[in-house]
Amino acid sequence: MRSKVRKPSKSWRLWLVGSVIGSCALIICTRLVWLHVFENQHLQGIGDELTNRHQDIPAYRGMITDRFGEPLAVSTPVFRIGVRPAELIGTPWAKKLAPFLDRSPEQLEQRVAQSLLPYLFLSRNVTPEGSAKIEALKLKGVKVEQQFRRFYPAGEVASHLLGFTDIDDEAQEGLELSFDHWLSGQDGSRHVLANRRANVVRYISAGEEVEHGKDLRLSIDLRLQYLTYRALKGAVDRSKAVGGSAVLVDAWSGEILALAAQPAFNPNNISSRTPDRVRNRTVSDMHEPGSSIKPFTIATAIDLGLIQSDTQIETTPGQFRVQGNVISDFKNYGLIDVSRVLSKSSNVGVAKIGLMMEPSALRDRLALLGFGQSTGIGFPGEAEGSLPSFAAWGDMDRAALSFGYGLNATTIQLAQAYSVFANAGVLKGLTLLSGGATPKPLAVFKAGTIEQVLPMLEAVTQVGGTATQAQVPMYRVGGKTGTTQKLSAGGSYASRQYVASFVGIAPLSNPRFVMAISVDDPRSQRYFGGQVAAPVFADVMDDVMRIYDIEPDSPKTRILAGRIAQ
Repeated sequence: MRSKVRKPSKSWRLWLVGSVIGSCALIICTRLVWLHVFENQHLQGIGDELTNRHQDIPAYRGMITDRFGEPLAVSTPVFRIGVRPAELIGTPWAKKLAPFLDRSPEQLEQRVAQSLLPYLFLSRNVTPEGSAKIEALKLKGVKVEQQFRRFYPAGEVASHLLGFTDIDDEAQEGLELSFDHWLSGQDGSRHVLANRRANVVRYISAGEEVEHGKDLRLSIDLRLQYLTYRALKGAVDRSKAVGGSAVLVDAWSGEILALAAQPAFNPNNISSRTPDRVRNRTVSDMHEPGSSIKPFTIATAIDLGLIQSDTQIETTPGQFRVQGNVISDFKNYGLIDVSRVLSKSSNVGVAKIGLMMEPSALRDRLALLGFGQSTGIGFPGEAEGSLPSFAAWGDMDRAALSFGYGLNATTIQLAQAYSVFANAGVLKGLTLLSGGATPKPLAVFKAGTIEQVLPMLEAVTQVGGTATQAQVPMYRVGGKTGTTQKLSAGGSYASRQYVASFVGIAPLSNPRFVMAISVDDPRSQRYFGGQVAAPVFADVMDDVMRIYDIEPDSPKTRILAGRIAQ
C-alpha cells in the first residue's frame, strides 16, 4: 500500500502569518512607547486619582453656653449616606441598606429612580453605630460621610434666643446667624491612599488644617430663662393671647439674663419652624408703648425744674380737650399730685405735664433712651422702632407722646430704657455676652430726679395703683403698666385688640433687675397690663431674688390673693 506524500506549504502562507504576527508586535511596541513617552503624565494623573485622594475633614461649630457654662447649642457627629445610582444597577443594595435607614427596599429604590442626580443622599442623620454597620457591608456605589448636626438641649425654652441651623449646619436664625463668623469653622483636608472602592487604605500626609468654630458664652442664666419662658407661656395661655415677649436684664452690667417669646418652636424639630413661631417678637414686634412712657415724661419735667413729685395737677372732670380731641381718664381723679398721676396712670395729668415742656424736650430724652434705634445687641431682624420728628407737631401730638402714643418700640427697647431707673439716671447699653462690652454709659437724667421717680414707680405696684399683682413677697418693687390699642389694617385703632405690658424694677431699695413683658392681643376678659403682664414679673422676680440671694428690703410679707389664685 502506498503512503500518501504531504505536499509542502506554499511560501506565501508563511509570509502572511509572519507579517500578521510582526505587525501585531509592532503595534504593541509602538503603543507601549507612546504611552510611556508621550502620555506618561496623563496616565500618572489617572493613577493618582484612583489611589491618592483628598479627604475632607469637616469642622464643627462652636458650642453656645449660658453664663455658667451650661450647654445651649452643641454639634454632635452624625453620618450621611450617599449613593451613585449608576453603580447600584444589578446589585441587592436596597435590601441590605433598608434595615439601617428605617425605610423599605422599595422606598429606597423609588427614591433613587426618581432622581436624575449622579450622586444623592438617602439619609443625613445616621448614628456612628449605624454608619459603621453600613460601611461593613462594603456595598458598591454606597458612601458614608461624616458631618455634624446641631442639637439644642433647652429645646423651645431658648429657641428665639439661639435660632437654628439648617440640614447642612448652616446658620439660619437667632444668635446662630448673628455670631456665625465666630461659631463656624473652616473645613480641612488630608491626603489618603484609597482603593478602587474609594475606601481609605492609609493616610499619606496632612493637607489643610481644620479650624473648628469657637465657643460662645452668653450672659443668659439658663435657670432664669426657664422661669421666664414658663411664666410668659402661662400668661399667654391664660389670656388666650396671640403671642408675647419678655426680657430680664441685670441693669448694673447691661447683661441680658433671659429672653423669651411666645409662641415658641422646637429648634430640634424642623416641622415646628413655621414663620409665626420662628419670629422673635422680643426684638421684631413693635407697638405703641402707651403708659410705659409716662415715667419718662414725668422724669423729664422734673429734670427741667417744671414740677416736683408733690406738684398738684388738676385732672377734673376726667377729660381734657386738646385741638378738638378729647383725652380721657378711667374716671375723674380730681386734683392730684404728680405721684398719683403716675400711680393712677392719668392721661389727663401727664398730658398737661407734657404740654409744659418745649416741643422737642420729651422727644430728645426718648431718643437718648434708645427709642427709634437698634439696641445693637446683634439680633438679626431687630426693629429700630419709630420716634417721629417734632418739626410739625401740634399740641395734640405732644400730648399723645407724653402718654406713649405716636411712637413705636420693642419689648427689648423698653427694658433698656428702664435701666436708667436702676443706674441713677445713666443709660447702660445691653449685651448678650457674658462680660461683653457695652456702649459708653450715657447720663440721661439727674440722680436727684430718679430719686423722686422711684417712689412713684413703687406706688404703681401698691394698693390703689394699676399693678398690684406685680408685688413680690418681702421685696419692694416698682414699675409701670401699659395697655394700648392696636392699629387695624385700615390705620384706625381696633376696638377690642390690645397690647398689655409691664416694665418693672427690683429690689427698689437698691435697684438692679429690670424686666419688660408684652402680651399681644389678649382675648380673655382680662386684658390690662396690670392683669396680664404684671403677674409674669412677680413670678419671675420672686425667684430672681432667691437665686441671686438678694436681701429682703420690705418689713413684711405681702401676698395678694389674686396672684395666688392664678
